[in-house]
Amino acid sequence: MLIALLSLCAFSTLLVVYYRLYLHPLAKYPGPVFARLTDWYNVYHCFKGDRHIDFVRLHNRYGKIVRYGPNRLSINSVGALRPIYSATANTKKANFYEAMQFYMDIPSTHCTVEKEQHARKRRILSQAFSDKMLQAYQPLFLKTLTKYLGRYEKNAGEDSWSGAYDMNHEFSLFVFDAMGGFCFGKPFGALDDPKKADIVPPTFEGFQGLNVVGHMHGIALLHLDSLQPRLKKAIEDYKKYSAELAHECIARSSDQKESACVFDVLLEGYRQKGTDAPSIKELESESSLLVLAGSDSTANSLSNVIFNLLNNPHTLERLQAELRTKFTNLDQICIGPALGDCEYLNACIDESMRVTPVIGGLTQRATLAGGIEIDGEHVPAKTDVGVPHHAIFRNEEYFADPWTYEPMRWMVSENSKEAIRTARAAFWPLGMGLTECIGKKWALIEIKLTIARMVYKYDLKLVVPDNEKDLTPIERLHRREEEATDRFTVGSKGPNVRFRLAK
Repeated sequence: MLIALLSLCAFSTLLVVYYRLYLHPLAKYPGPVFARLTDWYNVYHCFKGDRHIDFVRLHNRYGKIVRYGPNRLSINSVGALRPIYSATANTKKANFYEAMQFYMDIPSTHCTVEKEQHARKRRILSQAFSDKMLQAYQPLFLKTLTKYLGRYEKNAGEDSWSGAYDMNHEFSLFVFDAMGGFCFGKPFGALDDPKKADIVPPTFEGFQGLNVVGHMHGIALLHLDSLQPRLKKAIEDYKKYSAELAHECIARSSDQKESACVFDVLLEGYRQKGTDAPSIKELESESSLLVLAGSDSTANSLSNVIFNLLNNPHTLERLQAELRTKFTNLDQICIGPALGDCEYLNACIDESMRVTPVIGGLTQRATLAGGIEIDGEHVPAKTDVGVPHHAIFRNEEYFADPWTYEPMRWMVSENSKEAIRTARAAFWPLGMGLTECIGKKWALIEIKLTIARMVYKYDLKLVVPDNEKDLTPIERLHRREEEATDRFTVGSKGPNVRFRLAK
């Protein structure tokens, strides 16, 4: 009996293997054999935290379209962007996003898969990101930024350099505080007491675990996630923390006449009890989205900008010249035409988001009935598809010398319109369509204001480790990418930087 059962299992396994390799609708697309057979391939790279690098390797080896799971395709082509991600695309968020629902009562906007519900939640949340509200958020952000930049004055003079600071750690504290003010009307206090940010590291570790569960829901359904106990504890602590923030904001807002933060706008919708009004449970869920959604990606984007500027000193010198010529004092650097006209600043940020993107792996979409057409290829229904940022942003078809940090590639005054148009078509660092990062405008404002004021106020010096002193800028960039961890967003340590007050 046992022999018969084992034989049946072996025969069934062989049938599955044969089907997935030779008869499956995606069988014609190349990819690692292990990946074509099972999603354990993705689970492995999620645990390892190197999916961002793996997609680059896969496309370098297999070409434009890679089958990286039994029902998954990665496509390194501009022609795939609109069919997959546009508002009218015949796709929806992949089941990957439902992983959070194993741990949260109600999914936030980010994790809502059903299209109509996602549109409703996004419509409510978008009210908090109007141009009028962004202006309203600026004073508290600038107050927090001034406090943050003052940290480096203590040890930096006009003729002396400060000690070295790990900028990823520094920006994490700052942005966490800034997101507290932006989302909940009150900084979290991490700049005064770093312990206030203790919720951050274990939560991001939990997010890496969610990345694993997202690629194989059976891990949660069979309670195999208990093998990683820190995942469940981190998410539970995060859930409790964000719910407490929501209720604190609700209690405080009763004394306010005007909305002062994102949560106030959501709360106003709840109190109006309109058709779209969120429930109190939905407010708690959105709070979980707001707590860390923008802080990790923004902090990593800021540390990447500083790394790229200091790793390529001529770009820092040119940016300093632009800012110190256009502005005569720090307070002039604020939201407005003058900051918007800083062409080189904008180019430096865009180029950093291209060469060191913070979105890891790819953002997955599932094709609906009828499938989609991409570059003459028909992708059938029920296929997870996506375009990996780290691969397409280094695609020589769209970017000349793709591993070179060159801000001038984005400047009309320095490059041809055709080259810029080609690059822009492939550049979508914060998403596109209905699933574009809803806080994109504010994230870019935060980055511009922070980089502009820091570079205006201080001279900066990169502390290069002994084992990197003989490396070229591109070799240092490769090493930074190899040492980064993909936990849905890509995080890196450093760079270590010294400060000196500008003369």
